Amino acid sequence: MSDSKKQGNKNPSKKSTQRGTAERKVSREHLGHLQKVRRKRAITSALFMTVVVLLLGVVTASAILYVNDFVAAKPQFAFVSVGSVEHSIGAEMLIVRKESTVVSDTAGLLVTLSTEGSRISKTQKLAMVIPPGVDDTVSELNNIQRQIVEIERELVRLGKGLGAVAVYNETSADILPLINMVRADSFKGDLSNLTSYSSSIQVLMDKRDTRLQNIDFDDERLTVLRKNKTSLEQELSENSSIIKAPEPGIVSFKLDGLEGELTPDTLMTMVSLECERYIDEANRIILGGLEIEKGQSVLRICQNESQYFACVIPEMSTSDFPLESSHTIRVPSEGIVIDDCRVIRSSQHSNGVFIVFVTQNQIERLLDRRTAEVEIVRSSTTGLRIPRTALVDPDYDAGSAKILINSSGYAWSLSVVLLDYDREYAIISPIDGFDKPDTSTIVITNPNTLSEGEKVE
Repeated sequence: MSDSKKQGNKNPSKKSTQRGTAERKVSREHLGHLQKVRRKRAITSALFMTVVVLLLGVVTASAILYVNDFVAAKPQFAFVSVGSVEHSIGAEMLIVRKESTVVSDTAGLLVTLSTEGSRISKTQKLAMVIPPGVDDTVSELNNIQRQIVEIERELVRLGKGLGAVAVYNETSADILPLINMVRADSFKGDLSNLTSYSSSIQVLMDKRDTRLQNIDFDDERLTVLRKNKTSLEQELSENSSIIKAPEPGIVSFKLDGLEGELTPDTLMTMVSLECERYIDEANRIILGGLEIEKGQSVLRICQNESQYFACVIPEMSTSDFPLESSHTIRVPSEGIVIDDCRVIRSSQHSNGVFIVFVTQNQIERLLDRRTAEVEIVRSSTTGLRIPRTALVDPDYDAGSAKILINSSGYAWSLSVVLLDYDREYAIISPIDGFDKPDTSTIVITNPNTLSEGEKVE
């Protein structure tokens, strides 16, 4: 009995040991499986990170190449064109015209009936001098004139009025160079010519508004305002002194008091020091006033056939400006070029050469100027013109250079004759025996970006 119990007690212990051994086997297998899974995950993560790093490297390299390609200078091209280069010298000129003044026989407020700088005929009504006591009527007239201008501009924007758009476009073309000058001077911080620009622009706009008055806009508002304007002018004229033109010419209501002192005859006897004194002391811009006194000059009439320029150019001689030679003069502050300025006096002085020019061009544009800073063109060469940056290894003394041209998609070097040049452009011609370059040739303006024979993209 006791033996059987002992035997029975041994069996549970053995079973427990077997279960423990099996569990340990399962644990070791489970741990091995987990380790394999972890290794697999680690390898997968490492491979993934490697791929990511490689992709980032490719993207970075592509970005660097793109940026380098974007920033790198690209070849720039231009057609060879027909043009000219000029060599000029700066000077300040005294401006003189053959003109007469008109005096008012009464005092009062000056109201102009003609536009500043307009051409007039003999006996034409130019202005009226209004006595004191009619300020309300004058204010009403000014208000009506302002309304007329505003409505005319509105109708032009709407495309009404036959010929009105052409008037606006012509005026805009004249004003644009002045606007560009204002921008250029403002960028440089130079405001010395701002008054001149403003005066010239205002004259051009006044002329435009005067031309618009002769256009039929077929607008009821404008018709009523124009009738009221005529009625008020008639009312004012009945109590005012009317000033009429004693002779034809170009009218200006701006005076500086030198009209009788500075004449074309004066320039022919003037010495260089006098010319410089007038330039230093004169008002560059001639201004006008509205309040006038009895016996005061109120307007001037310029004979429209010619105007005269006088200046002293240091370190020059009469051989540089011989009599009867013709020159082109630029007036940067007005944005104009005056051709056919003929030398009628050239005399040598200790401080340089004293020159007097006469011209029949651009009289109206300089009517309010007594002096002006100009550029006198001394010489000009016309021919095949390219940007000076397109020259390769230029020999200015020998008059030779090379250029890179785009020939069938490749950069090829071409030898040329260098005729003339300035700061921006060069005048070239083909060498003997060749017909290239011509106006169909495409030149590379930054030849340092390519080598000869390289494909042009």
